[in-house]
Amino acid sequence: MTQSVVSRRSFGQKIRSFCRKKPLGAAGLIFLLLLLLVAVFADVLAPVKMTAGTVPTDILHKLAKPYLFMNAEDRAAARAANAVFWLGTDNLGRDVLSYLIYGARTSVVLCLGVTVLSTLISVLIGTLSAVIGGWFDLIVQRIVDAWQCIPGMLITVLMISMFGNGIWQMILVMSIPGGIGGSRTIRSAAMSVKDSEYVKISEMFGSRLYWKTIRHVLPNTLPLIIITAAGGLGGVIMMEASMNFLGYGVSVGTPSWGYMITNQGKANMYTAPWLSLYPGFLIMLMVLAANLFGDALRDVMDPRLQGGVGSYNSEKIKKLAAKQLKKYGPELFGKEDDTE
Repeated sequence: MTQSVVSRRSFGQKIRSFCRKKPLGAAGLIFLLLLLLVAVFADVLAPVKMTAGTVPTDILHKLAKPYLFMNAEDRAAARAANAVFWLGTDNLGRDVLSYLIYGARTSVVLCLGVTVLSTLISVLIGTLSAVIGGWFDLIVQRIVDAWQCIPGMLITVLMISMFGNGIWQMILVMSIPGGIGGSRTIRSAAMSVKDSEYVKISEMFGSRLYWKTIRHVLPNTLPLIIITAAGGLGGVIMMEASMNFLGYGVSVGTPSWGYMITNQGKANMYTAPWLSLYPGFLIMLMVLAANLFGDALRDVMDPRLQGGVGSYNSEKIKKLAAKQLKKYGPELFGKEDDTE
């Protein structure tokens, strides 16, 4: 009972310390959590509910102006016709606000799916390559080098043309290149842990490969794994928007921010600019929030950024040097004066 209370308090203290030291990272985390809540409760929040996997169309009210930007007469007419669309409609008469809310679900599923799967691939390849070593490491790394010589967009387009469009196909296609490319970073961290003294001592006592990997390598590379996963969220959204722009994204009819920009906003850029501005603004905020949270998480979890010897924090190094100089400086300079 006491241990659980202490752990809860320590976790709460860590959260408060994180928010105090990294307010921008905390703001990014809050935005991502709000986006997650919107995706989970999309059916409750959306003014127009989905039917048959898509937002219903209404040709009579296509390209309706946003209610927020209407004048008083247009607002009265919209209320009388029961056609109040807060963010307007697209060229098929679909409510833009509902489309954006359901599109958040697609973006969140893609982000979580691609991040988890690509991280697992990176950890599997990088850790096994570092721990096993030898000819296995040599062959795996040459394959990774050859893979990275091919442009990532080209690989993604070729794979999506093979598997077809769809959200699950997108998760698979976007995870494989990212996982293979990210394995180099995990391998470098695992190599440094494997060559440490405590791992060598465990080998002297007869620890096996799986025990060494699970007990020593993975726990000590976990901060880097979390940092890499958090930092890759923004890239997933940008890739999904790029694939939708090229026509290789999610299935037709599935609400998606990138699909909305490509198929609705591009064709109506001058007549209905809100079809591009709204999803583009949300993509920008999501990428910014993911990058802010990833950078803050790196600063908190990277031991080289915590201060002390080996730290990147120059202010703390200066303070440490000044303290040492004040403590040992008179003795050192006094000895030099005596010798002169």
